[in-house]
Amino acid sequence: MDESSFDFRGLTEERLTDLLNDFSDVLDTVSEQRTVAVSPYWIETECVEGRELYDVLYEGEAPKVGRDARLRMVRLMDRCPAWDTDLPGLPDRVELGGVTQDPAWSIGYAWWRTRQRHHVGCLVFASEARRGWQPVGAKDGTGQGLPETAEVFFLGEDSALPEFWRPLFSREDVAEPDFLDLARDAFTGLVFADSLSFRKFDGSYAQMRDWVVKILAVVNDHFAEALAAHAGQPHAVQAELGRFGLDLSPESPNTRSKPGIMKQRDVDHDGETYRCEWHGKKERHRNRVHFSLPEQRLDGRMLIGIFTDHLDT
Repeated sequence: MDESSFDFRGLTEERLTDLLNDFSDVLDTVSEQRTVAVSPYWIETECVEGRELYDVLYEGEAPKVGRDARLRMVRLMDRCPAWDTDLPGLPDRVELGGVTQDPAWSIGYAWWRTRQRHHVGCLVFASEARRGWQPVGAKDGTGQGLPETAEVFFLGEDSALPEFWRPLFSREDVAEPDFLDLARDAFTGLVFADSLSFRKFDGSYAQMRDWVVKILAVVNDHFAEALAAHAGQPHAVQAELGRFGLDLSPESPNTRSKPGIMKQRDVDHDGETYRCEWHGKKERHRNRVHFSLPEQRLDGRMLIGIFTDHLDT
């Protein structure tokens, strides 16, 4: 939680009430998925000249804000645990966009975590414009060393969460056993079969990971839309998705005419069978990711069913 983003200056009561409601909506949604931690000093942040957040939210002092919006935000914020303030070297001051933020406890905490190769996103107040990956400069709070820059992710809408999760595969060099756990957060339009294994590819996990991430991103973001736009016509869908530099297609008519071979594209998931004939090809002769069409049984999502070097055709 980026407490330094709580800047209420110049806001009318109506506008501030709306912004608190918007912020609470996002905080409520994100908290259902992940822990949102706060600085234990967040209520001491000055939100207008001479007023701390405690004065406005808990005491109802000026600037005035709608009572229901104020109490809802207090309730949600009080549920957030505090992050550890005893970590050695946490900075209180940061440089962001050419401006010094002081204090900026939570941004400093995110900067510190990033330097440990564990990225922490910062949730900002609804009126704050900064979004996405931003360079943050800070100096180790121990007073030793020179200022360093690390990229920190800022989000104001829960819909931006995939933009945070997806780069972590490479930024944190996510290991094979952790891949699918992160993928479930990064690609919410997909479902992943338990039988998936990078070992079924012809190539190492390190060689295949970034290509698989690209496949998953395109299928998650564009496949269902392309199907609808082109009435499911395979060649048109294939051409539409080709603009992302990937080869995605269903099986050929020759392969589809062979029931025994097509059964290799059937995947069991949660007691149901799904046909995963659409696939992305890394190379013409090897390495495929097979997936289903959007499925009502999966609430419109697609099953990523098979990682393989090549199935029979």
